[in-house]
Amino acid sequence: MQIMLSDAERRLLEALARNSRDTPAVLGQLVDKSRNWVSRTIRGLVRGGVIRRYTTIIDPAQVQGARVTILFMKSNPREQDVSEKLMEMEELESLDGIAGDFSLLGFFRFDSQGAFEDLLDRVDTVVATSGAGKYNLVQVLTTYMKNRFRILPNESSESYLSQKELALLRIMYCHEPTHESPLPLTQEEIGARMNPPLSQPAVSKCIEKLLIKRAIIGYSINTDFSLVDLPVKFFVRIKVSPGTASDIAQKITGMREVWDLYRTSEDYSLLAMVRTSSVMTFNQFLRRLYESQDVLDTESYISLEEWFLPIR
Repeated sequence: MQIMLSDAERRLLEALARNSRDTPAVLGQLVDKSRNWVSRTIRGLVRGGVIRRYTTIIDPAQVQGARVTILFMKSNPREQDVSEKLMEMEELESLDGIAGDFSLLGFFRFDSQGAFEDLLDRVDTVVATSGAGKYNLVQVLTTYMKNRFRILPNESSESYLSQKELALLRIMYCHEPTHESPLPLTQEEIGARMNPPLSQPAVSKCIEKLLIKRAIIGYSINTDFSLVDLPVKFFVRIKVSPGTASDIAQKITGMREVWDLYRTSEDYSLLAMVRTSSVMTFNQFLRRLYESQDVLDTESYISLEEWFLPIR
């Protein structure tokens, strides 16, 4: 069933994507509505499946055990069981069906070299069931942007996070709202889910420390972005002049169309996830990208299907 949103509802979704932990009163000021309207509308958006979950954006470089690898894999539309087997893997963060040399693109998180080797073995098993048998795993070296949140480069090594802080991040990382509880988890609710439980002041202090360490970058939502006039999604691999990847990355993070940006281990050393209103708008983005003489080449993959994965 097609969902039609009002302009005010779209503005509210955009505000929640920028900071989903703003209070209804603050959100109301941003969209020029009352806080009661905001609370009532959020409840309706959750009931309609528009707001799928609330997410906390973290900096993988500051969080132990948050490494990322990207899977490019070839299959064909008759091999639906291939995507189903990939979606059974707990490490899978996102999965798209794409057009081009590869037909699937997935992001996986793992916490150690041993976990990566185990993941590789299971990917090999899935690939063996595919008629094409073609795939490429690309290591992410640096995350520059996630969900439009800029992640500032940090010269120091990853921050030391206590077991309590890591447990709190796991609770906050992804939360699925319900009809009865449509808003993000309160600090009291977060504390109640900790083991042992924490008081609200203790949770507040822990979150403040994580923000200071830049382990928490921001708060957003998961939704169908076509509802906010961003129906077109591309992945763009970018080849740049030697020694310019960091400088080019900083310029790209200023481009509104870019939602995620990574530095990878490949010759095409940058990979961007781009959302636009149309293919024409995407072409305009590419033209602006090539205004830099240090952008040598690009490879673009349009997302034909974006799977919504359950919380693990």
